[in-house]
Amino acid sequence: MHSIDGLDHPIPTVGMVSYLIEEGPRDYTLIDTCFTCSIPTFESYLSNAGIDIKDINRIVLTHLHPDHIEAANEVKRKTGAKIYSHWIESTYLSHELQYNGPPDKDAFEHVLKLMGTSIDKVTKKFGNINIGPIVTNELLKDGDMIANTLQVIHTPGHTPGHISLYDRERRILIGGDVLFNSILNTDGLFVPPSAVTKDWETSIVSARRLLNLKVEKLLLAHQSTPILENAQRMIEKAVSVAITDKNAIAK
Repeated sequence: MHSIDGLDHPIPTVGMVSYLIEEGPRDYTLIDTCFTCSIPTFESYLSNAGIDIKDINRIVLTHLHPDHIEAANEVKRKTGAKIYSHWIESTYLSHELQYNGPPDKDAFEHVLKLMGTSIDKVTKKFGNINIGPIVTNELLKDGDMIANTLQVIHTPGHTPGHISLYDRERRILIGGDVLFNSILNTDGLFVPPSAVTKDWETSIVSARRLLNLKVEKLLLAHQSTPILENAQRMIEKAVSVAITDKNAIAK
């Protein structure tokens, strides 16, 4: 399994990590892409690892946020790979239905300001992010298997069709944005806040569902470091904190 670090993100400290799973000789599955401006970094990683980009046969999108999908069509063009996503997410990816979930422009600009940057600086580097329709070739649902290695776990909340991917044999969970780890000036593992999450309460329930799995290692899209041991205990703590915060707000 390859962890492709160093992919750019407009919000300082957040970063972006994609994952590449070797299914067999010259057969790879890519979990999430990146912003288009990071394609050279992505290709450099492949070159250094001795991987031919055309050996990527599947592109799995955990959800529809731009940092995970902006480069999807370009990577598909370069690889000829099929794109996989949850059947709910596919409707938004194709632009059949407009997605109005967070983060909205005001929330995004507010976070940038808190993190010491601005929309003008972001635009100079990332341009105007305008993602065209993405056609999903393979529609996924909870429990599906991808290439006999990864089990699809539907973890809605952050977006309606957000998925995580579970390698049962190695007890590894590739979680997308189901949780964040030590970013946005927050230490430790935590459920992404409502500013970037469609349904925060549902996202808490989804994170709690992960406790039904035997997870030893947790690999996220946004993390200071991967969690390579005791992931189950750390997930339980993050869920407990989120439930306490949610109940406090409800009072």
